[in-house]
Amino acid sequence: MSRFLETLKEVSRSQEISPSVPGNGESEEKKPGGTVNLPVVDLPEVAGPAISVEKPAAEPRRDELPPLVAPRQNPFGNKNVHLRPDRKIPLMPNTVDHTIVEQYRKLRTKIQQQHATKPIRSLLIASPGPNEGKTITVMNLALSFAMLPDFKVLLIDGDLRKGTVAKWLGTESLPGLSNLIDGSAQAEDVVFQSEEFPLCFTVAGTSDRPSAELLTSPLLPAFIRRMTQQFDLVLVDSPPVNLLSDAQMLANSCDAILLVARAFSTTSKAFQKTLQELASFRVVGTVLNGGMRARNYQHYYGY
Repeated sequence: MSRFLETLKEVSRSQEISPSVPGNGESEEKKPGGTVNLPVVDLPEVAGPAISVEKPAAEPRRDELPPLVAPRQNPFGNKNVHLRPDRKIPLMPNTVDHTIVEQYRKLRTKIQQQHATKPIRSLLIASPGPNEGKTITVMNLALSFAMLPDFKVLLIDGDLRKGTVAKWLGTESLPGLSNLIDGSAQAEDVVFQSEEFPLCFTVAGTSDRPSAELLTSPLLPAFIRRMTQQFDLVLVDSPPVNLLSDAQMLANSCDAILLVARAFSTTSKAFQKTLQELASFRVVGTVLNGGMRARNYQHYYGY
C-alpha cells in the first residue's frame, strides 16, 4: 500500500487528522490491464482559500519571494486586460510562504522530466471530485512555468459548467472557450494577457449552450492543437472526472493528464474509479493537496 493510498484510507478510519510530512516518492496505482507508476507531489494546504495556519516565528517578507517575470508577448495581439484577483485565493503572488513556491517548482520539474520522456504540449488537470484543489493547482502551476525565462504558457479554463478561473481573476465578463466553440468568438478574441501575471489565459466564457454539446465539437481539439503551436505549454482545468463526462472529452484533446487529490478527503475508491475512467489516457502523475497540514476550509467550488 503506497503512502498516497494510506493517506486516502485515513478518511474511513478517523476524523482526527494530524499533519503529514511532504515527500516526493512514487505511488503505484492499479489500472485495468496492468500497473501504472504515478509520481506523487505532496503540496501543502494551498487549495482551500480560507486556511487556518499558525503564523511562523520568522515570516519571510513579500519582497523576498522570487519575482515574477515580465508578461509574455501574446501571439494573438495585445489583448491586455486588468485583473482584479481575489486576494483570498492562495496564488503564489499572494503568498509569503516559500514552501508553497518550492513545492510547485518540484511539480514543474517532474512534469519537465515526463516531457523529456515523451513530449507534453498540453496537460489536463483533473480530479475525482469537487473541492480537491485542481483549479488552484493549475493556476499556480501555470505561474510556476511562467517564471522560466522565455517560456510561454497558456492557461485554459475547460470547466464550461462552473469554471472559476474568471471569477478568481475578476474577469467574469470576458468571452472564452465556450464562445469560441459556439462560433461567437475567434481564437484572437479569447486569448488574453495581463500586466499582473506573466501568462496568457482563456476563461470558460459566457455561452449558454450545454457544455456536453460544446465539448464534442471538432473546434475544441483544433483550438488546443493551434495553441500548442503558439505556446510552450497549454494547461487545461477541468470538471470532476467522476461526476461528469466533460473531463474525458477534454482529455481527448490533451497530451497527458495530471491528477489532483486531497488528503483525508479523496477516498481510495474514488481515486481508483478515476483511474479506470482515464485508463485510455496518459496519466503522468498525482498531486496530493493538503498532505502537510489538514485544516477545515471554506469550499469555493460545489456541484
